[in-house]
Amino acid sequence: MIQMIIQYEVKQSLLGQYREAIDKISDMLPEFEADMFSYSQSDQRNMFIESFYVPTEAHYHAMKKLRLSRSHSVFGRLEDFVPGGLERIGFMAIKQKR
Repeated sequence: MIQMIIQYEVKQSLLGQYREAIDKISDMLPEFEADMFSYSQSDQRNMFIESFYVPTEAHYHAMKKLRLSRSHSVFGRLEDFVPGGLERIGFMAIKQKR
């Protein structure tokens, strides 16, 4: 199992719309075998951290590719919210020992 952590900044003026988008994102994640989704705002003003689990490294790489896709109807919405666009999103994977 892989814990996937995603970090990015959200434009102050779009925080309300971002919260709607993150709800749609969290609703969609189970379709990709992701579970235990959570997100939080860091101490730094508009930095957000998402965390969830995927079953394999292949799932991690596929999800990362999807999350960076501007053309994806749900994940691509973050393009407008993140200063500098999707390429400014940071990804990290933590492999869980069984």
